[in-house]
Amino acid sequence: MKYLIGLTILLFGITSCSSPTEKMTRKGVVIEVTSFKINANVDMAAFQKRDATIEKDFTSKQPGFLKRLSAVNDAGEYVVVVYWKSMAEAEASMGKFMKDQSVADYAGMINGSTMKMNRYKMF
Repeated sequence: MKYLIGLTILLFGITSCSSPTEKMTRKGVVIEVTSFKINANVDMAAFQKRDATIEKDFTSKQPGFLKRLSAVNDAGEYVVVVYWKSMAEAEASMGKFMKDQSVADYAGMINGSTMKMNRYKMF
Protein backbone atom coordinates (compact mmCIF):
# COMPACT_ATOMS: atom_id res chain seq x y z
CA MET A 1 0.00 0.00 0.00
CA LYS A 2 2.87 2.38 0.82
CA TYR A 3 4.29 1.78 -2.67
CA LEU A 4 0.93 2.49 -4.33
CA ILE A 5 0.56 5.72 -2.33
CA GLY A 6 4.12 6.71 -3.24
CA LEU A 7 3.46 5.94 -6.91
CA THR A 8 0.29 8.05 -6.82
CA ILE A 9 2.14 10.98 -5.22
CA LEU A 10 4.94 10.67 -7.79
CA LEU A 11 2.49 10.63 -10.70
CA PHE A 12 0.58 13.59 -9.25
CA GLY A 13 3.82 15.50 -8.79
CA ILE A 14 4.95 14.81 -12.34
CA THR A 15 1.62 15.87 -13.84
CA SER A 16 1.26 18.98 -11.69
CA CYS A 17 4.74 20.24 -12.66
CA SER A 18 4.11 20.00 -16.38
CA SER A 19 3.74 22.98 -18.64
CA PRO A 20 0.29 23.90 -20.05
CA THR A 21 1.42 22.67 -23.48
CA GLU A 22 2.31 19.23 -22.10
CA LYS A 23 -1.05 19.00 -20.31
CA MET A 24 -2.92 19.65 -23.56
CA THR A 25 -1.07 16.83 -25.32
CA ARG A 26 -2.05 14.40 -22.53
CA LYS A 27 -5.75 15.20 -22.75
CA GLY A 28 -7.60 12.02 -23.62
CA VAL A 29 -4.76 9.69 -22.61
CA VAL A 30 -6.23 6.64 -20.87
CA ILE A 31 -4.84 5.26 -17.63
CA GLU A 32 -5.73 1.60 -17.16
CA VAL A 33 -5.37 0.37 -13.55
CA THR A 34 -5.61 -3.35 -12.87
CA SER A 35 -5.21 -4.92 -9.44
CA PHE A 36 -5.14 -8.62 -8.57
CA LYS A 37 -3.49 -11.36 -6.55
CA ILE A 38 -1.66 -14.27 -8.09
CA ASN A 39 -2.75 -17.85 -7.46
CA ALA A 40 -1.41 -19.47 -4.28
CA ASN A 41 0.64 -22.05 -6.22
CA VAL A 42 2.48 -19.41 -8.29
CA ASP A 43 6.04 -18.42 -7.35
CA MET A 44 6.25 -14.64 -6.89
CA ALA A 45 9.66 -14.34 -8.57
CA ALA A 46 8.52 -16.39 -11.56
CA PHE A 47 5.41 -14.23 -11.92
CA GLN A 48 7.39 -11.01 -11.76
CA LYS A 49 9.82 -12.28 -14.40
CA ARG A 50 6.91 -13.26 -16.67
CA ASP A 51 5.26 -9.89 -16.05
CA ALA A 52 8.38 -8.12 -17.32
CA THR A 53 8.35 -10.32 -20.42
CA ILE A 54 4.66 -9.56 -21.04
CA GLU A 55 5.47 -5.85 -20.99
CA LYS A 56 8.42 -6.20 -23.36
CA ASP A 57 6.99 -8.75 -25.80
CA PHE A 58 3.24 -8.11 -25.77
CA THR A 59 1.85 -4.95 -24.17
CA SER A 60 4.48 -2.54 -25.47
CA LYS A 61 3.85 -3.81 -29.01
CA GLN A 62 0.14 -2.92 -28.97
CA PRO A 63 -1.14 0.12 -30.90
CA GLY A 64 -1.55 3.13 -28.63
CA PHE A 65 0.76 1.86 -25.89
CA LEU A 66 2.59 4.62 -24.00
CA LYS A 67 3.87 3.24 -20.69
CA ARG A 68 3.38 0.36 -18.23
CA LEU A 69 4.22 0.08 -14.52
CA SER A 70 3.85 -2.94 -12.22
CA ALA A 71 4.01 -3.05 -8.42
CA VAL A 72 3.13 -5.31 -5.50
CA ASN A 73 2.28 -4.50 -1.88
CA ASP A 74 3.10 -6.38 1.33
CA ALA A 75 -0.22 -8.26 1.15
CA GLY A 76 0.69 -9.70 -2.27
CA GLU A 77 -1.76 -7.56 -4.23
CA TYR A 78 -0.38 -6.49 -7.60
CA VAL A 79 -1.21 -3.38 -9.56
CA VAL A 80 -0.46 -2.84 -13.23
CA VAL A 81 -0.89 0.67 -14.61
CA VAL A 82 -0.86 1.12 -18.38
CA TYR A 83 -1.08 4.39 -20.27
CA TRP A 84 -2.82 4.31 -23.68
CA LYS A 85 -3.30 6.98 -26.35
CA SER A 86 -7.05 6.29 -26.50
CA MET A 87 -9.87 4.30 -24.95
CA ALA A 88 -10.37 2.36 -28.19
CA GLU A 89 -6.73 1.23 -28.18
CA ALA A 90 -6.91 0.22 -24.51
CA GLU A 91 -10.04 -1.84 -25.16
CA ALA A 92 -8.57 -3.45 -28.28
CA SER A 93 -5.43 -4.45 -26.39
CA MET A 94 -7.41 -6.14 -23.62
CA GLY A 95 -9.54 -7.94 -26.21
CA LYS A 96 -6.41 -9.24 -27.91
CA PHE A 97 -4.80 -10.15 -24.56
CA MET A 98 -7.77 -12.32 -23.57
CA LYS A 99 -7.52 -14.33 -26.82
CA ASP A 100 -3.74 -14.49 -27.38
CA GLN A 101 -2.22 -17.89 -26.58
CA SER A 102 1.23 -16.36 -26.09
CA VAL A 103 0.05 -14.79 -22.81
CA ALA A 104 -2.26 -17.57 -21.62
CA ASP A 105 0.27 -18.85 -19.06
CA TYR A 106 0.55 -15.36 -17.54
CA ALA A 107 -3.23 -14.95 -17.37
CA GLY A 108 -3.43 -18.38 -15.71
CA MET A 109 -1.14 -17.19 -12.90
CA ILE A 110 -3.66 -14.50 -11.90
CA ASN A 111 -6.46 -15.21 -9.43
CA GLY A 112 -9.37 -14.04 -11.56
CA SER A 113 -11.74 -13.56 -8.63
CA THR A 114 -9.43 -10.86 -7.22
CA MET A 115 -8.93 -8.97 -10.47
CA LYS A 116 -10.32 -5.43 -10.78
CA MET A 117 -9.75 -3.12 -13.72
CA ASN A 118 -10.71 0.49 -14.31
CA ARG A 119 -9.84 2.98 -17.00
CA TYR A 120 -9.60 6.74 -16.60
CA LYS A 121 -9.25 9.54 -19.16
CA MET A 122 -6.74 12.25 -18.37
CA PHE A 123 -7.92 15.84 -18.53
